[in-house]
Amino acid sequence: MRSDPAFAAPLRGNVTLPDDASALSGLPNIPNIGKARITWRSSDPAVISDADMRHGPDVIRKGRVTRGAGDRRIRLTATVALPDRQPVSVPIDVTVQAAPAAVPVPSAYMFVYFTGNSIDGEKVRFAVSDGNNALQWKTLNDAQPVLESREGTRGLRDPFIMRSAEGDRFFLLATDLSTGRTGWRDSTSQGSRYLEVWESTDLIHWGKQRHVLVNLPDAGMTWAPEATYDPTIGAYVVYWTSTRYRDAAHKVEDGNGPQILRAITRDFRHFTTPEPWFRAADVPGADKAKGMIDATGLRDGDRYYRFTKVSDVAGCPSSDILAQTSSSLRADGASGAWKIIDRCIGRRAGTPEVEGPTAFRANPGDTSGFRYFLWVDNYGGVGYIPLATHSLDGRIAWTYPRRFHLPESPRHGTVLPITAAERAALVAHWSRPAPDAATVADRWIVAPILTSGTHLPVPVGYVATWRADGRDVPDGILTNMAADARVISLEGTLTRPDGTTLTKRFTVTLLGKSARQLEAYARMPTTPQDANQPTVARSVHLAMSGDDGMMTALNDDYGVMFARGDYIGVDRVALRGVADPSLFHFSDGTIGVIATRVDMNGRQDPPRSAIVIFRGDPRSAEFVELGTLDLKANDGIDHPRAIWDSANRRYVVSWTDRSGQPRWTTVTDLARQEWHQTPFFPETGGRRARIASAGNVGEVRMGDVMTTANDTLPVDDITATALSNRFGRIVNTTATVAPQTIRTGGAVGLAAVPVKLGYSDGSTATRAVDWDAADLAQLSTPGRYLVHGTVRQRRYPTIFAYERADPNIFRWEHKGRVRYLFVATDDTNNDNVGSPHLPLRVADTIADLADDKGGRAREVDLLNRRTRRDRTAEGRVIAGCYWAPEIHEIGGRLSILFAPCFHPTDPQSNEGGAWSTVESHIMQLRKDGDPANPADWSKPAAIRKADATALGRADMPANISLDMSYFEVRGQGYYTWSQRYLPTSGPIGDPLTWIAKVDPARPTRLAGPPSPIIAPETSVEENLAEGAFALIRGQRVALVYSSSGVSPTYVVNGTSAPLDSDLTRIDAWRKWSAPLQKSVPMPKGDEDYRRYEQGPGHGSFTTDEDGNDLYVYHSWGNGVGKDGRDARLRRVHWAADGRPLLEMRDDEEVAPANRRVTMEVRVEAS
Repeated sequence: MRSDPAFAAPLRGNVTLPDDASALSGLPNIPNIGKARITWRSSDPAVISDADMRHGPDVIRKGRVTRGAGDRRIRLTATVALPDRQPVSVPIDVTVQAAPAAVPVPSAYMFVYFTGNSIDGEKVRFAVSDGNNALQWKTLNDAQPVLESREGTRGLRDPFIMRSAEGDRFFLLATDLSTGRTGWRDSTSQGSRYLEVWESTDLIHWGKQRHVLVNLPDAGMTWAPEATYDPTIGAYVVYWTSTRYRDAAHKVEDGNGPQILRAITRDFRHFTTPEPWFRAADVPGADKAKGMIDATGLRDGDRYYRFTKVSDVAGCPSSDILAQTSSSLRADGASGAWKIIDRCIGRRAGTPEVEGPTAFRANPGDTSGFRYFLWVDNYGGVGYIPLATHSLDGRIAWTYPRRFHLPESPRHGTVLPITAAERAALVAHWSRPAPDAATVADRWIVAPILTSGTHLPVPVGYVATWRADGRDVPDGILTNMAADARVISLEGTLTRPDGTTLTKRFTVTLLGKSARQLEAYARMPTTPQDANQPTVARSVHLAMSGDDGMMTALNDDYGVMFARGDYIGVDRVALRGVADPSLFHFSDGTIGVIATRVDMNGRQDPPRSAIVIFRGDPRSAEFVELGTLDLKANDGIDHPRAIWDSANRRYVVSWTDRSGQPRWTTVTDLARQEWHQTPFFPETGGRRARIASAGNVGEVRMGDVMTTANDTLPVDDITATALSNRFGRIVNTTATVAPQTIRTGGAVGLAAVPVKLGYSDGSTATRAVDWDAADLAQLSTPGRYLVHGTVRQRRYPTIFAYERADPNIFRWEHKGRVRYLFVATDDTNNDNVGSPHLPLRVADTIADLADDKGGRAREVDLLNRRTRRDRTAEGRVIAGCYWAPEIHEIGGRLSILFAPCFHPTDPQSNEGGAWSTVESHIMQLRKDGDPANPADWSKPAAIRKADATALGRADMPANISLDMSYFEVRGQGYYTWSQRYLPTSGPIGDPLTWIAKVDPARPTRLAGPPSPIIAPETSVEENLAEGAFALIRGQRVALVYSSSGVSPTYVVNGTSAPLDSDLTRIDAWRKWSAPLQKSVPMPKGDEDYRRYEQGPGHGSFTTDEDGNDLYVYHSWGNGVGKDGRDARLRRVHWAADGRPLLEMRDDEEVAPANRRVTMEVRVEAS
């Protein structure tokens, strides 16, 4: 409660004092939390009340604030009571701001609006009236956006602004909808249930965006929010449009069509449960199926007026605006309190079909001559049309004024009466003067890669003419209707107001008509259940336009680039993320990303490292971090942007400072790295790269950069394909079988003929086919035949083994017989430290290892600390863990690597094992032994360094080692394992993955010095690299490893190295820029970890009976079996770029249309 932002700033209005825990966010899910009750006491109830006034619907809730002549410090005491617990009292000290002076009579207006169904159009723009005239307007900020969304859909529509009841605060609400990215698809059924909220005390400086969940689970959208203050309850009535559904999938509407819901709030942070306010059933003649949208309210004296777009009102040729009045703001439509006073308003006034009404009273002395205004949105044409009248009595006579001047293409917004001083401050802050001649040549830039239809930039106050390859460019619009891109020489000439001219010449690649648009963004963190915790949300995400022009998130709306953190100690990293990422093209055409660098709480880095630069590989679409950049900006960096100026052969980087003022500078080369010695950095000899600043970055200057660049980056087909292949779904597209020729009697050999599968990224795979026996039987005589068959896709249970984590399956071929061996950590109820045993399953098929096929009954305890008091070769008794067992053949002997733990003080105890004592061990099967016979295995022996000392950093008092694995490259054996140190005091080290050479004949000792090869330094790795397992394909070896914590946030990453490199050097390994396997987002309110696979990881690989690579791993298992992690299986597909695909679904592996295949067979006589 103390951290509630509502209490942080001086209070200017009534506050919410909750009676229970339902209004509090971030609470742990502990028993009885829903039964918590909160009572309040105020040190001065006359300033902040601590008791409700009245009861029922007209109650004035506690938390009513009365402001006086001066600031007051008040202590609120919240007493929290839980069943069977002692009450806890929580003191919260707050300041109540002094009452403001009376607000002067308004003599101007402010207009907030959006402009259209595009990414740029769905941002909030500001305008002010030209004097005290509601029909004449001037844009602010050169008609560029003032507010944009970083949350939800990242689109803003229908902005609403109001002054607080006290007069010295302003609230701005907006719809969370981005048709510019996703179009209108599912927008009324699967739309946002959130409102976007900002707050300001001066209309200039707006606080942090609030993404507030306000709507019901059955609501399909939350459109056009508005609010009206109700003095009878000391709170605001907030209302919006929603369609409601009867089913969880939002397929069956409730029969009322779109309707208006309302909720109550005091602070625009906490909202009551929404209730119906106005429905089509409340209007005689309205079409219930089509319903209504866009309600707006106006208070005039003791009356409230409501204007709403209602579909097919009786007597109106189409949907139009209906007017009602009531003396009770909160009365619902069914009460009869709202009386219809006007209908078909737009058509009667002479407008086309309109929506989005906004109503306001004229200021005293408004020079337009009208008393009331109703603006309506001609959404299919020019945007807002102002209607005006002199009276709201009777049937209103609306006038469509002949002369008015609004901003260009204004869409659904709000007009707010303001004072002359407020208008002057807005103009002073947001008016952009014409660029000065001295710098316009530096900041007037055409981007190096453009799409057809691009409008070339023209600075304010200048006239521009353009020539491309010597020809005039009509209207300053570049066009290329061909399929292929073309490089043009573009010459622009600016004529200054004094008649002098300036000419710049740019080299521009103008893409063809098939170009795509790419967008970068970061998400605002929510929860691990959404797969959107801070370590994931604060990363670079990408979305790309499709054939329909709509944006689709890549990589399942998950990050694709993750910032590297800062080393703050040996094996210790402080994580970093990004905010406000923006795309640009490097001078060679490759994709770059510039972003603000932040910590996991979203706080910006110091100026020296406040910017981070990434660069993409155009072939693989992998991205690497080039380093941080010091722009010498000490007043904050928001919204960084970069552009290559081909005329001046340098980059221009722009941003806004903390006050919202535009800044820019020049950078000679954004890829110029310099290397500096960095304490604790494990790579490149301790030297870390950053972008050079000295001699590379120019002076910081004020003003805007005038350019063609916007929120999206044009990309060509090759780049778009590479991005789709890397971060999209790869699917099966073809299935072909080579023609066969056999002799009579040779049909038996056809059973082994496979199908060749082709995929959308150009990769291929083969699969066995179950050929139809009836077709094969026909091949007894010479001729040509068609043999049909079904592609073999062995199906395994969704949960292969319950309560079994870190699973491993080994294909063991011995004396001509193949068997499959399964081992795993016993994770029953998440108590893996307390595991009593090391169980092994043995079967002739993989399927028979599964629980569903009796796999649990097959388990044999190779070790059991309770029944056998397992003793190691060193004489210690195992007391638990048996972590991450893996089976390998080492030196020709079947071996199990695993990590037991021991009692921390009594090495002879078989109970009380502590994770802090876990250590990697090996046990080996005797020659020709039976794997299922515990007596045929050697005693577990600790794996130590060559000098027989324990694995770990020698200068640390204690270390642990676990997750050991083994692989061989060209006859050389290697161990990999996870290792961390445990100091006597202070923070423990991060677990890194280490490697060392090993002689297979002496597997208990390393054959070379250990060295780290995977340091978990990116945010998605979250300080953990464990469970590495090697895969060799072609000329590279890959290590697939797990990161984050053992929880639903667990995630699978990967790194690879050339086979001929020194695999013990960290610099030989290259990480993939995005995870190989990640959590599936889970709908709110659901906890089905079987259906929504979360926390996947710690996998290993084997081959199935047909030789296909198979991935066995675990996922978070709470409530699936018991509460432990569960093992799953999935076939692996290798992408064309060499990645193992660990998330391919069955229908993507083999398309349903390709499951049946045909083989042409020619039979010749023997």
